[in-house]
Amino acid sequence: MKILVINCGSSSLKYEVYEMPSQQSMGKGLIERIGLNDARIAQESRGKQFRKECDIPDHSKAFECMMEALLDPESGILQSLAEIRGIGHRVVHGGEQYSQSVQIDSDVLAAIEANIELAPLHNPANLTGIIESQKVFPGIPQVAVFDTAFHQTLPPSAYLYGIPRDFYDKYRIRRYGFHGTSHRYVAGIALKMMKRSKDNTNLITCHLGNGASITAIQGGLSVDTSMGFTPLEGLMMGTRSGDLDPSIIFYLEERGFDFHDLHSILNKKSGLLGLSGISSDLRDIETAAETGIRKHRKLWKLMPTASESTSEPMPQIW
Repeated sequence: MKILVINCGSSSLKYEVYEMPSQQSMGKGLIERIGLNDARIAQESRGKQFRKECDIPDHSKAFECMMEALLDPESGILQSLAEIRGIGHRVVHGGEQYSQSVQIDSDVLAAIEANIELAPLHNPANLTGIIESQKVFPGIPQVAVFDTAFHQTLPPSAYLYGIPRDFYDKYRIRRYGFHGTSHRYVAGIALKMMKRSKDNTNLITCHLGNGASITAIQGGLSVDTSMGFTPLEGLMMGTRSGDLDPSIIFYLEERGFDFHDLHSILNKKSGLLGLSGISSDLRDIETAAETGIRKHRKLWKLMPTASESTSEPMPQIW
């Protein structure tokens, strides 16, 4: 029996096919830079590779590209869609409803949709992957694995904010935490590598990508994490601002920026993209730095190299 595992991220789609119950990987693929000009797909299976650059403006198109690669006559992983007997989906936000993985039904779909406002970059992509899968694989059981589930062990001291308690009771405003499947997996691998028991080991795990978060793990349980009410909180990321003084929002509102402007800016136009003015992809920024490309803004000033150094003081960034 083969199962298909799908991970629709904010700017990527990862997938892998497993032979069960042996858990043997039959092949995997990655579609990255979704929404950018040079999106591409790369798939490997049994020594064969499928690579293609194409226009992938959204996750619906990305799903079409995945199916093309899976069924490619020469380099595909599957000969027929009928080989797939189950599908697993990584879903970012399950709110407080789910503390473990669940089989997807109408109630689960409704919960994922209801939590879009809490994970605007991810839940829509996750939902698209599920809906597209249901179209292509009708009747095949599908399971949602929630990023938030691992962090349901956070104590109140970690998940409650210093705001009126009514906001939690009425509006569910709390720290949820994300990347839970990644943190749980990394913690498990670390314990195996160190040959230690989770019962007497404390860990700090890092998930670094277009989205980024850090988690403190005690006794195998998540006890604190950097992401919060939404994946916007915490570290600076590809297009997300991460932590900032809340008064900045009020300051910008006074200068004409409305809710929709600020929502878009903080989630889609900040982070590495906003600071660099080049890209949300760190590889692009590193390439630009290596080739001497600079974005001339008040924030950034050209810094002399060691060979160009003089007795003059170094210019300050701020």
